[in-house]
Amino acid sequence: MTALIIIGVILLILLLILFSPVRVWVSYEDSFHLKLYFAGIKIFSTKSDIGQEKEKTTDKGSDAKSENTAIKEGKRFFGFLKEKYGFSGAVKTVFGFIGDVLAHIKKLLRHIKFKSIILDISVSGDDAAKTAVEYGGVCAAVYPVLSVLDTCAGFSYKQINIKSDFVSENSRFRFSGSVILRVFFLLVAAIKIYSEYKKFVSKENFNERK
Repeated sequence: MTALIIIGVILLILLLILFSPVRVWVSYEDSFHLKLYFAGIKIFSTKSDIGQEKEKTTDKGSDAKSENTAIKEGKRFFGFLKEKYGFSGAVKTVFGFIGDVLAHIKKLLRHIKFKSIILDISVSGDDAAKTAVEYGGVCAAVYPVLSVLDTCAGFSYKQINIKSDFVSENSRFRFSGSVILRVFFLLVAAIKIYSEYKKFVSKENFNERK
């Protein structure tokens, strides 16, 4: 009898954890960052606050050694696509991948509460006509994905800035966003996203270029 009570308590705790909400915060600006919060407490981060402070005082060699694997993956991932397709092509490829992911987790989106999304893309180049065409291509890739998210889930806060810059020589891609969902749905979504990611990197021959 005691054993059954213990098992029941354990199962109850597991159920409470699985259906407890977590907040996921993601950002990309030259490198990828991910943080998970449970009950308002940060339980996982690809880079600690202490690590960020150390970055300011250590040399590049030390930074390279201390970088988190996920951050390195983020740099290689977008850098590889940019080298292969150019900046606008990389952005379009990334959002094409996001669109494929959304198609596979569309039923889960109603269980996800999008708190915020901030997207800042600047398409630059020395050829005005080419820059304008690339800007149009980026918009055509990005806005349908945002429309799906807005329709299926909605945002508490949204700031989208996509522009063409005929003065600057450097294009820019920045993103940050946070969502709230239950642990169970996070696990399901993570499995589906990882599966799509493996297919994507295999298709792009990403692993061969690391």
